[in-house]
Amino acid sequence: MDSLLRHPLTLLIIGAILSGLIIPFITRNWQNRQKSLEIKTTLVSEISESVMEFFMSIQFAHLRKEIRRTPPVPVTPQEQAEFDQAYKAWEIKSAVIGTKLQAYFPSASIPKTWTAFADVLTRFYALEGIAEPQLPDSMSSLAKQVSAALSYDLPEPATYMQLREAVLQCKSDIICAVLQAKVSLS
Repeated sequence: MDSLLRHPLTLLIIGAILSGLIIPFITRNWQNRQKSLEIKTTLVSEISESVMEFFMSIQFAHLRKEIRRTPPVPVTPQEQAEFDQAYKAWEIKSAVIGTKLQAYFPSASIPKTWTAFADVLTRFYALEGIAEPQLPDSMSSLAKQVSAALSYDLPEPATYMQLREAVLQCKSDIICAVLQAKVSLS
């Protein structure tokens, strides 16, 4: 047995197996891990950037609305155009992110959660255009949607700040889910 293991042909076969099967397997796994990390990092960055850009536009509109309340001052066309542009950019970016999440995490619940979250954020945006008398009902409806679709417990009635915090927490939860999930590279 000792002479068989020391034979040059045996050493050549063992070397061929190592270099032909095991080393490529290790290299491929390392490359897949790197690619997975790159995909996750890019997605997390896109999610955070697109959500926060839209979220900040909503916050600016909300602050302007609060400032104008007494006495009521109408929204200028330029401000409305900026708000509309932010909404348009959000719809496009959220659709692109949703498609990427479906491609990379087809068996996870992340794409479904993202779709529900995108709808909630769009409805959060819409709160800024709702007249004061209908605002409590709209906020209550949104709070129910957040509780049902995203599994967050919000008090009834929920305040604007509670809705705001739930939206930001959901963004963080989606990012954590992306970082923990297994990426489908096939």
